[in-house]
Amino acid sequence: MKKTYEMPQLEELGSFEAMTQAAATGSQLDATFPITTPSSDLTFS
Repeated sequence: MKKTYEMPQLEELGSFEAMTQAAATGSQLDATFPITTPSSDLTFS
C-alpha cells in the first residue's frame, strides 16, 4: 500500500533582517579558497 503524500510545511523563524543581523564580513574566506586564506591575500580583477 502506498503512503499518502504530505506536503512539507514551512516554519517561519522570523524576518530576514532579524535572521541576518549578526552577519559580518570577517577576515577569513572559504568556498574555493583554503579555509585559512586571509582576505588581504586575495586579488580581485
